[in-house]
Order: sequence, then structure tokens, then C-alpha cells
Amino acid sequence: MRVRRRVTVLLAVGVVASGAAPGQASAAAPVAEPTVVSAEYPDDGAWHPGAGMPGSFTFEANGEEAVVGFFYGTTDPAGTFVAADHPGGTATVSHTPQTSGPNDLYVASVDNAGNRSPQHVHHFYVQSTEPRVSGPRETGAGVPAEFRFSPGMADVVSYTYRIDNGPETTLAASAGVPTTANITSALGFHRLEVWSTTGTGLTSGTARTPYTASDAPLVASTDYPDFEGSGGPGVPGVFTLTPRSPGVVDYVYYFYWDWDNPTVVPAGTDGRASFTFTPTASGFYPIQVYSRTADGTQSNLGRDYSIVVN
Repeated sequence: MRVRRRVTVLLAVGVVASGAAPGQASAAAPVAEPTVVSAEYPDDGAWHPGAGMPGSFTFEANGEEAVVGFFYGTTDPAGTFVAADHPGGTATVSHTPQTSGPNDLYVASVDNAGNRSPQHVHHFYVQSTEPRVSGPRETGAGVPAEFRFSPGMADVVSYTYRIDNGPETTLAASAGVPTTANITSALGFHRLEVWSTTGTGLTSGTARTPYTASDAPLVASTDYPDFEGSGGPGVPGVFTLTPRSPGVVDYVYYFYWDWDNPTVVPAGTDGRASFTFTPTASGFYPIQVYSRTADGTQSNLGRDYSIVVN
């Protein structure tokens, strides 16, 4: 009888551990929820160590002698199996929260017949360790843009970043000042992910910053700021154009009511240019500006700029 019982238990563990679809708690003999204990991340409503910092979590069978293991994970239902140290016993795992704020660890017991308990939710709060990231919400396309990283935890020696799940780049942290990364991006929407590493090899949580790379040139004027009432009839305004893509040799701008008569402005050796516009009457003068390369290719996007004349 002992041999037969031991074989039954081992087969049940093998079925559960192999990834078979977990069963629900049996209506005839329900399995009680497990209990979860963690010294680093207790379910107590307080804030604890930080994103990227590991903690130990112990699962207990809660008096169920037939429990042979536990499913746990950060999704519902939990999908990772760990065996109990003995039937009705416990299991301890290491789990590293990746995000700051409220976190949940889902845990369910499973008995030697494959019955799964109701899921226990271990709710805990994780302090922020992610680096602070500052930089433009819009960059140029194909030209470098400056982003700055500051530590969110002590003893940071390096930062690692990637764009859109691409290759990783690691920079040594600058002492006492933000670390600068010059990042070149293709046209479109992007996500910058940044994490830091300490001198002991501890990895922080990951900061995620969305931004857009545009080839629309920048337009600026101190005489007629964008969409602000300024100047007046007969008052000239100087408008400065800055490239947002490589190889710009000139600009073309259009007034919205006069698309058939574009104005071309040659760029200097640095790709910048300026023009002067003198309104003849008060009112609204919307314009759109594009850049062009030597082969006549126009930027994919134009910059809208609105002159409001007092």
C-alpha cells in the first residue's frame, strides 16, 4: 500500500509540473487557499524595497496534508509550478518585482489528485527604483537627440537603455550629474526603456518614456510666436527654421490659402535658414513648412505654424 500511494503522489506531481491545464478546486473535496509570507514584501499596505530588488516568498499549504505543490505568478491564473518540500508542506521562491507601485502575486495550491485551490492574491507595494529620464517628447528623425538619466536608487554605476526592444546600450554613470545619452531614431513613434545597475550588480526597475521622431523642421519667431497675438500690419517678423533630418539644403513654406505659390528658402551650411514676413493686415496667417534635401526629396511631415497679427 505504501508503494502504491507513493507512485500516485509522484504521478500527480509530474502531471502538474509538466504544464497540464490546472484543474479547479473539487466540489466534493475543495482545497483551501494557501497562505503567503514574505519578509521583504509583506501584504501590509506599506512600501517595501523596490523594483528590481528580489524578495523571498514562502507558500504554505494551510493545513492541507494532500497538497504537493503550488502554482504562482504575476498573471491570473498563475502558471509556474513549484513542489512542496513534503506533502502538506511549504515552498519558497525568489521573485523580483519589475515595476514600482501596487504588485500582485497569485498563488494556488494543488493536491495529489490535481485539484487546484482558489487563488490567493498576495498584494504588496513596491518602492520606485527606476531612473529618472528627461528629454524631448519629439526628436528629429535621423539626427541625435539628448536624453538625461538620473539615479532612482543608491550606488548606481551604469545605465542601460534600448529603443523599441532593440539592442541594449550601457553607459557609465556620471558622478554627481545626470548621464547624457545621444540617441538617434528613425521617423515614427518610439519607446525608450532605461534601467540602472549598482556597484553590487543590483538592477533597478525599468523607466519607460514614449517619444516621437519627426522630420518636420522647427519654426520659431520672437516677433510672432506660434499662435500668439503679436505685431501688427506692416510689422515685419523674422522666422528661424531648424532641420530635423540630415542633408537639408532648403525649405519650402506655404500659406494655407495659397498652396500654388510656395516660397523656397535656401539653408546655410548648418542646415538652418530664416525668412522675413510682413503682414499687410490683422488676422490669422497659418503656414506649413517642409525641408528638402539636395535631390529634391521633401520631408515626410510639415510643421504647422500660425501667425496671429494684432
